[in-house]
Amino acid sequence: MRRRWGWPGAGASVPDRRHWDELLAEVEAERDRRIWISHEFASESDDATAARFAAELGPRLEVVVTLRPFAALLGSSWQQYLKAGSVHRFEDWLERVLADPPDTTVTPTFHRRNDQGGVVRRWAAAVGADHVTVVVADPGRPRLLTDAFEGLLDLPAGFLADDGLGGRDANRRLSATECELVRQLNLAIRDRGVHWADYERLVRDGAVARLLDQPPPPDDELVLPGWAVRAAAERSDRYAAEVAASGVRVVGDLDLLRTAPRTGPGTAAVPELVSAELTGAALAGVVSAALGRGAEFDGPDRPDRRRRAEAILSTVALPDIGRVLLARSTGGIRRRVRRATAGIVARGPRTRRP
Repeated sequence: MRRRWGWPGAGASVPDRRHWDELLAEVEAERDRRIWISHEFASESDDATAARFAAELGPRLEVVVTLRPFAALLGSSWQQYLKAGSVHRFEDWLERVLADPPDTTVTPTFHRRNDQGGVVRRWAAAVGADHVTVVVADPGRPRLLTDAFEGLLDLPAGFLADDGLGGRDANRRLSATECELVRQLNLAIRDRGVHWADYERLVRDGAVARLLDQPPPPDDELVLPGWAVRAAAERSDRYAAEVAASGVRVVGDLDLLRTAPRTGPGTAAVPELVSAELTGAALAGVVSAALGRGAEFDGPDRPDRRRRAEAILSTVALPDIGRVLLARSTGGIRRRVRRATAGIVARGPRTRRP
């Protein structure tokens, strides 16, 4: 797809073509077992890319598209962009992506991957409607997705189900306050020349991963404002009709795409304060990741990564992150963050990057 991995800033790159060629060689060498290739970026394909996928993977290709209500995608999509460095407030982002016509300069991949009718029609045109299956997620039947894929892949019943997943493994949603904390982190380090690999390790796999491993704060769900639910409902109706008219196989109930989520006030409220517990968890995740020990201090100390992290945090990220979090946190964590920040800065280089 020649799709960049990472943010628009330093370090984002297009993976080398050899990775696809190596995967394709494995696919071509396997003649007996069924092969499952899955990546959400494939939903961003244009007509030519979908046709190229079909040509390279060959006539055995069956395409599966999983769908859920468009309104439910809004909050989770915004959170994913936050994890990639976005700084848009939820309300501002909603106004731009739900405008008529939408502002496609904001998170452009959102519009390509979430045009549900367009995605289904595109792949039906590339491989034939009889080679496309749509699976509609059903909150009342949480195993519908895994059951469907077990059938498609000829796996034993229950093989893919795992009810014991939690936290990071379950990819739970961030709470409203956690979202604001991540957004403030992004604001603190944007335009500072932070390399994508460093952001990915320290923020995505450090601060955010640590937050996801904590129980979510109670009564802190990110809720769509009523106007956004109404705007999303219009698209949901259109998408459900387009999928029904496409002639593809449907597993589940297309009417579920029209399900409206719980609504909140007229605006998407931004938390005024970030708790000491959340602030501490995020900073602990950064420190653990900086040491090369994952998000939970469960790996061995990596001195090489420690030196690299000290240089990054002292010159680019942590002083500013510390100031933002101190301004928005409560309790004795303020004093602890000041001490921790001062200690790391003192060990780093004295000169700042240009």
